[in-house]
Amino acid sequence: MASQLSLNELIEALAGAVIEAQDRIERHQITNLASYFDADGRPRSLNIRLPSLHPQAEPGDEETYRAPLLALVSTNLLKIKDVELTFDVDLVEVSGPETGTPAASTRAPGAGAAPPGPVRTVQVDLRAGFLRRRAGSVHVVLRVEGSEPAEGAARLVNHLVQTQGVVGPIIKPV
Repeated sequence: MASQLSLNELIEALAGAVIEAQDRIERHQITNLASYFDADGRPRSLNIRLPSLHPQAEPGDEETYRAPLLALVSTNLLKIKDVELTFDVDLVEVSGPETGTPAASTRAPGAGAAPPGPVRTVQVDLRAGFLRRRAGSVHVVLRVEGSEPAEGAARLVNHLVQTQGVVGPIIKPV
């Protein structure tokens, strides 16, 4: 890893890491949701034998009640709430129009209007912590929070709740 880079590159790298972390959380949640369905896309269900509530049922009669698993459990929907990073770096140089070193624009094409004229950059030294016996010491606080299910997921669970119920004939005790 290079010990010197621009402050913009450092901030972009950190922001990219946070975006990647949120993307991994979302992919994990999709994989978790998919585990509630079989290979054919049918909801995995739990069949339970319950006392029959049918008007003609006799004492001891049972019915099979089918409940989709997804409707029985709460899904863990998480999102990154905020990130706090603290670390030590040394300023190395400022380059740009005033120092005589033209700096190329780091703005991505199509990312909006380019700033007027050359861009100033600030170079930082990541080994500053090393010189003070804190090499690589980055304090990271990552807070996640639960979130409400997306509208599509809520509708899916609601539909599954509506499909659960008694299946098959009354089972007579043996």
